[in-house]
Order: sequence, then C-alpha cells, then structure tokens
Amino acid sequence: MPSNQENRLLLILSLLLGANALLFIAPRVASLGLLSLTENNLYFYEGFAFFGVILIGTLFYYNQSISWQTILRKFLFATFPAWLFLTYGLMESKKFHYLFQITQSAYLMLFGFFIVTLAIPHLRLPHKSPIPSESIRGWFHSQGTLTLLLVSIGTLIFFCFGLIHITKFAAVDEPLWYNNRISKYWKNIGERDWKRTSMSDKPGITLAWAAGPGLWFKTPKEYRSIQYEGKEFSANQNSIENFYLAFRLPLLIIITLLLPFFYFFIERLLGKTTALFSYAFLVTSPILIGISKIINPDSLLWIFAPLSILSYFLFLNKRFFRYLILSGVLLGLALLTKYVANILLIFFIGLIFLEYLYHRREHELFKTFLRRSFLELGILIYAALATFYLLFPAVWIKPTKLLTATIYSQAFEKVTPLLLMLLAFIFIDQLANRARITNATIIFFDRFKHLITLSIASLFLISLLITLFIVLRGMVPYDFVELLNSPKHISDRSNFIGVFLTNFYPFIFGVSPLVLFLILIAPFTILRRSLRTYPSGRVVLYLLIFTLLYYLGATVNDVAMITRYQIILFPVAALFAGISLAWLFNLLRTHFSFHSPSASFVVTACILIIGSATLFTTPFPLSYASSLLPKAYHTDVKGMGAGSYEAAQYLNTLPNAKQLFIWTDKDGVCKFFIGKCNRGRNYQALRRDGLDYVVVSSDRKNRMDRMMSPEITAQKPGLIRFDQYYQKPSPDFELIINNRPSQHVRVYRFDDQK
Repeated sequence: MPSNQENRLLLILSLLLGANALLFIAPRVASLGLLSLTENNLYFYEGFAFFGVILIGTLFYYNQSISWQTILRKFLFATFPAWLFLTYGLMESKKFHYLFQITQSAYLMLFGFFIVTLAIPHLRLPHKSPIPSESIRGWFHSQGTLTLLLVSIGTLIFFCFGLIHITKFAAVDEPLWYNNRISKYWKNIGERDWKRTSMSDKPGITLAWAAGPGLWFKTPKEYRSIQYEGKEFSANQNSIENFYLAFRLPLLIIITLLLPFFYFFIERLLGKTTALFSYAFLVTSPILIGISKIINPDSLLWIFAPLSILSYFLFLNKRFFRYLILSGVLLGLALLTKYVANILLIFFIGLIFLEYLYHRREHELFKTFLRRSFLELGILIYAALATFYLLFPAVWIKPTKLLTATIYSQAFEKVTPLLLMLLAFIFIDQLANRARITNATIIFFDRFKHLITLSIASLFLISLLITLFIVLRGMVPYDFVELLNSPKHISDRSNFIGVFLTNFYPFIFGVSPLVLFLILIAPFTILRRSLRTYPSGRVVLYLLIFTLLYYLGATVNDVAMITRYQIILFPVAALFAGISLAWLFNLLRTHFSFHSPSASFVVTACILIIGSATLFTTPFPLSYASSLLPKAYHTDVKGMGAGSYEAAQYLNTLPNAKQLFIWTDKDGVCKFFIGKCNRGRNYQALRRDGLDYVVVSSDRKNRMDRMMSPEITAQKPGLIRFDQYYQKPSPDFELIINNRPSQHVRVYRFDDQK
C-alpha cells in the first residue's frame, strides 16, 4: 500500500515538475509562445524549489530502509520530464541562466553514474573471485622498511635535482601560460565566467591548478616584458627568479607527490622487484626531471597518461573495478592536460582484442567477451568524461566540448572516421550477425598470435637498430636532427619511413646507455613464455604496441616527435628497463642459485647512484643526450631556453650593462638582461638605436635562415645578416649545452658590416 501511494505521489510530482519546466521555457522559445503565461521567473523558481523539496522529502520518507541506488533511480525518473523540457529549451534559446545549463548536463553525469553502479555487479566474473583486497596499512607493512626507504630516497632525488637551477632559465612558450592563460583561468573562475575558463586549445586545465598557487605570491603583470620604441626589456629583473620559483615550485611539488603512484601500480601489477627497478630508472631520468621544471602541459601529461595505462593494466589483471574507475579518472586528467591523450582511447579499444588473444578465460566465447569488455570500457570512458566535466567549468555551459575533447579533437581528426566505422561494423555484426565476421577474424588472428607477437617485437627492435645505425654512420640517408628542426613540416622533406624512424631518435638517445640496452632486451622477454600466465610479458607486448601506435599516429599526421612531444614514452622506457632488468636478475639468480632478499635492494641502490651521477653531470636535464650519441649531434632540437640565463648573466657583468642594447633570437635572454633587448627585425631601428651585442642559439638557426631568406632575396633596407652570426667564429661568450658543441648559445659584439 505505501508503495502504491509513493508511486502515485512521485508521478504527480514528476508531472508538476515537468509542467513547471515547460511553462518556464515557453516565454523564451518561439515555438512555445502559446504557453507563455508570464515573463516573471520568480514563480517558476519557487515552483522548482517547492516541488523539489517535496520530491526529496517523499523519497526519504518512503525509502528509509532502501538502498541509495533505489532512491537515485526514483529521483532520476521523477525529474526526467523536467530535464527533457529544459534540454529542449536550452537547445532552442540562449536566454537562460548558466545554472540551468549546469543542471542539465549534471543530470546526464548523474544518470551515467547510476548506470555504472548498476553495471559493475553484473560485470564481475562469476568463475574467478578476485584476490582479497589489502588495506593501505597492510600494503605498507608488506613492502618493508628498506623498500619504502628506497622509494622515498628515489622520490627525494627527483625533487632535489628538480630544484637545481629551477629559476635560472626562461623556457620557450612559458609566458603564454603564466602571463595569460593561468591568470585568465582563475580570473574567470572568480568572476563565474565559466565559458571563458576555456583558456587554450590544449586545454591545460590541470596545469592551471598545479601552477595556479603562484598567483598567491606574484602578479604576472608586474613581470611582463616591456616594449618601447622597438626595444624589449623585462620589469623587475632583480626578482624575476622569485617569480619563476612561485610558479614552478608548486608544479614540481605536485609532480613529486604523484610519483610514488608509479611504484604502487607497478608493484601491484608486476611485483616488488620490477617496481623498484622501474621506479629507480624513472626518478633518475634527466628528461623527466627537466620537463617537470617547465610550466607546460607536457609536465603533467607524462604523469597522468602512463598512470592511466598502468591502472587499466592492473584492472585487467586483478579485476578490481576501483582500478578501472581510477584509470578513467586519470584519463580524464590527461585529457584536461592535453588532447593528445586521446590516443589512450584507441589503445584501450585495441586492448580488448589483445586481451582476448593473450589473456582470455578458458572456453569464453568472443561474443560474450566482447560485450563485457565494451561495457567495462564504457565505465572507464564515463569516469574520464565525468572527471573532465567536473574540473572544466566551460563544459558546464557547453557540454559539446566533451566531443571536441575526444572524437572531434584536432589530434583525432584523421582517425575518428576510421574508428567510428570500425566500431559501427563491430556493433552491427554483434547485433545483426551474431558476431560471425568479428569472431572469424579473431579466430584467424588467434591462430597466428605467436607470429603477431614476433612481428611486433621484431618491428620495434629493427626500428631501434636501424635508427641507431643511421646515426652512427653519419645521419645517412636520414638527417634526424635536420628533420626535427621543423617537426610539423617534416612530410615535405622526408618519406613515410624517414618520418617514422625520426620519431625513435629522441627516444633512443634521450635515455641512458643502460636503459637503452635494457629496452633492446625487452622484446626478447616475450618470446619464450605463454603470455596468458606471464603478466610482465603482456605488459611489454602491449607497451611495444602502444609505442609503435604512438609513432605511427604521429607519422600519419605528418608530425615528427621531438622530445617534448613524446614525453609520455619516457616512463614507458623506464618500465621496459625495469622489466628487462628484473628478467635478467631472475635468470642470474636461477643460474647461480642465490636467493638473497637484499640483492634487489642493492641493484636498486646502484641504479639510483648511477642515475644521480648522470644528473650531476647534466646541468641542462631536458637537453640530455646519451653518451652513445656522437658529439656532433644533440636531442633537444627545439630548445626550451637552455643557456639564456647564462648569456644574460655574462652581459650583465659588462661595463655599463644597463645602457647596452642587444638583439637575441629568443626572448629568454631578455627576461634576465638588465639592459635593453630586442628580438624583432626592424633593421633600420636597430642601427639607429645603436645595437651593441647579438645573442644567437644553435636551435634557432634553421628558423632564422627560413625567416631571413625572403629579406635577403629582396635586399630589405638596412638589412643585418643575423643568419651569418650562427657560423661566425670567436664569440665574446659561448656556452656549450651539456658539453655538446652542436648545441650552444653565443654572444657576439655587433659588427655593422654584417
């Protein structure tokens, strides 16, 4: 009887809320003009409030001993008519307060959450009980004091080397973030201008959160470059380093605090030994330490994207849905950082088929497996989009940004049609043809899966070796350094194979020789054992495919992967190295019959010591290049500002430095120079104002040649041949980056004959 009363009351309230919503939108929607009763919104606001309170009271009164899922279900169905009318109104008119737009999209998020809570219990595997969960306290206890000490020391090493020279450089593109985008984001948050919180096409929201605390201490306006009559100089040079510290330190702290999650995920997935080795390689990576000092989305992308992959691997192995949801949350954070994280969606779809080939349960039908896997992927995608929605206020107002962040993003535009066609084909075959075609296809691949494994391992290994061979024989037939100088126009200067191999160059020489050696071993670890019972082998195979997919995607899009563009692969390199070293470690331990529990700790300590020694000899970590790379080449082709501080400090020591007038090819020098600085090419003005010094950097040579070429051809009045300074001998000052003559910053006294 009470149930019938409740249902009748809920039906009445649902109709009243729907009618209230319909009458509310009517004055603003032309097609509903006949239902327009009044322009006064107060009556409708009171109606929403009154009926809403009655609805909530009714739900709790009749459902005191019923689960919250039941209450949520009844709430969603009771408010559905109101939501439907409100959605129609928002589609037809923009004359509504933003709170209604937020309410409309929040309903969808809540409905998705409800569907997820219903789906998870039905997706648990009936014939395989998951390993019992372990408490946080129990996990810490199981690791042991020495393990936790090594993880802490590794994390501290990363943080300390991150602090070194953290204020003594001016990175390219950083001003776009601390001068404009971050402050704009928080300004619009404060003004509740949700639409304009979309500050960039990256979108860089997580960066605004991580570096935003700098606004508490410093005001970017006070440190912007001042331009006057063609000259440029920085305000507050005396405290510019404090300004950089205010923005970079919070970012470095956030990254450091997130680092131990790598150890946690890898330990849960592959065991303590592999986790220790991998973590030691990761925290001593010069490239990762270097990028973590820079206010740029890539500084956080290398954290969120690999962690999302590891969490998904962990779910596939352990079947705990918390890891699936956590993977989705991390994917959402990666998308909030940079839209290139969309490649994870393609990878996760591909993992469904790889899991069936290499990790399916005995006698499980592909049709059943496919349905369950896509539902699980749907939960992951929901968690990602919900995270994206909650932390990106612009999406509250314009939910279609969820599409521009995923399948309609610029990074996805060439892939989206093919992906949608493939998914449509699979679903049609599943529904209308009982998955006969996809089942036959997967059976075919299953028959040759060992050949597939061998092919993937061979392609990766051969690509590495060919790239290494080309470099060691003098960059023939592909000059990778030259090709990387214009990464977005590489297709004009090389063929498909050249573009593909170019991507491996920063990867191979951006890691230490030891890590490279272990990466070369990684493909061999998957060739002799059944991957179904070998988690490390599956992880290696899946990550080999991910790496090749990443490079193939860049090649198809005619983009070369400079170090910063492929930063998410450097944690993958550390994991490759850790798995290979653990594999060798176990082989040696079996061969020599030693079982000392402290051996892995000694090896980890050695990795940390060797890595620290490398970092001590690498003053510019983002420009790190392996000792295997000939001195004539370098990896940081599109430099991020290395050497600008040192050049400015030299100029500041000159007599009458404040009266000096310099020209430079990058404005990082201007941030620290106390005199007048210019980076434009108004040659007559430069001559008129008495140019004193010229500062050039090797990574800007190609750009300057390209920009000056038409001016030289046209004999522009007053032309100054800045392009000739890049080959000019005997500079007044020269800084060689990381002891590589091919990468340098030079200062010359201006010669008016040039």
